[in-house]
Amino acid sequence: MIITKESTGDLTATIKIELEPVDYQEQVDVQLKDYQRKANLPGFRPGKVPYGMVKKMYGKAVLFDTVNKAYSDALQNYLTESKDELLGSPLANHEKNKAIDLDSQTNYSFYFDIAYAPDFKVDINNSIEVNYYNIQITDETVDKYMDEVRRRYSNFESVDLVEENDMVSGTFEELDEQGQVKEGGIKNDTFIYMEQVKDEKSKKKLLGLKVGDTVEAEPKKLARNNLEEAYFLGIKKEQLPSITSKFRFSIKLINRSTLAELNEEFFSKVYPDQNVTTVEEMRERVRSEASEGFLKEGERKFMSDVTESILEKHAFELPDEFLKRFMLETEEDKKFTKEQVESEYDQSKKIFKWQLIENKIVKENNLQVARDEIKDFVKGYFINAQVHNHEHEADHDHEEDNKRFDQIAETIMQNKDEVKRIHEKLFTDKLFDYFKSSVTVKEQNISYDDFIKLIDTPKS
Repeated sequence: MIITKESTGDLTATIKIELEPVDYQEQVDVQLKDYQRKANLPGFRPGKVPYGMVKKMYGKAVLFDTVNKAYSDALQNYLTESKDELLGSPLANHEKNKAIDLDSQTNYSFYFDIAYAPDFKVDINNSIEVNYYNIQITDETVDKYMDEVRRRYSNFESVDLVEENDMVSGTFEELDEQGQVKEGGIKNDTFIYMEQVKDEKSKKKLLGLKVGDTVEAEPKKLARNNLEEAYFLGIKKEQLPSITSKFRFSIKLINRSTLAELNEEFFSKVYPDQNVTTVEEMRERVRSEASEGFLKEGERKFMSDVTESILEKHAFELPDEFLKRFMLETEEDKKFTKEQVESEYDQSKKIFKWQLIENKIVKENNLQVARDEIKDFVKGYFINAQVHNHEHEADHDHEEDNKRFDQIAETIMQNKDEVKRIHEKLFTDKLFDYFKSSVTVKEQNISYDDFIKLIDTPKS
């Protein structure tokens, strides 16, 4: 067996694997003799089928499988021994690989293209400045959430005409240049909360309309943000820039709600078995939940911004053409076309680059998540639950408790999906702590509404 490598670019190469009979024939013979020993054919006693007949029946298939395994193992061993850091996985070179003839060939050659990870240094220090947004929980924020919950538990009734606080169900339809419904265009059923429409001209177009009425409407002006606009149209937010058509909105149903009363029945529906009995207790609960939720949103925004800043700071090249081929030939979830690969490559390239940077950060700073850390996290959850349920120290044998929690944790550790979820959380926490201690963090207080505007505004 001969294995050679030829450079084809700064970060790419082609590996050639040449097989001769000495590399595979013995394995073929052993396999065929095993088939002969196990063969059970009419007219022959078990194990007495002539070798020539077995070879004629199974020879090509065995040869094909053995040759495939030989070059596959050789490639894997070669790459393992080389210890090169590769991008993606080897791709068969379709131009150089020729169809093999099992009847006449005895020597076989196989070609594979590979790409190397670029050599770069991770440089993360306090010269990188990133905002960290502390989302403020105001009385107005609590009021809005309270109203949303009351609306969720409100009673709806159908009405005839659209008024200020109604929920209007209907259909957006894309129009062509002549103002007619576009054939094959966007059509999506949705609903609009009138009180959330900020553009007064757009709101006035809907006020006073009845079921069955149709009006030309701009989804962008009826929506509070890009996410809601995309929801109205039933598309992804990334598709919005390509939408230039006008739309019409046809009203199917008008619902009016009466906010649920703030009484014990309402509190028990919202927080069952949690002893919330007054408005103030509910407001405090809302503040606590909002605080936890806002903290997570602020962390997500920080992680997104710090990732962008680090990517901008680390400018290294990638083997673009190889990676495009890799996307085209190996994507499992969906079949890419060449056009899709070209249109999505810039974003995919960011992901490739970030994975390389992140891998170095993890390795250089020992940010791996060990199995024991996952197990301790699970045990900690149940210990905290015990404390939360007011199970006092005097009531328990701590050694027995530890054994019990250990058994529970081991059981949960058998659930691969749950282990993966916990691993991702602990890893994200480690990465977050590393970034907060490594870059310059500029704390910014911000209202929730302004925060939503911030994350919804595309970067220029």
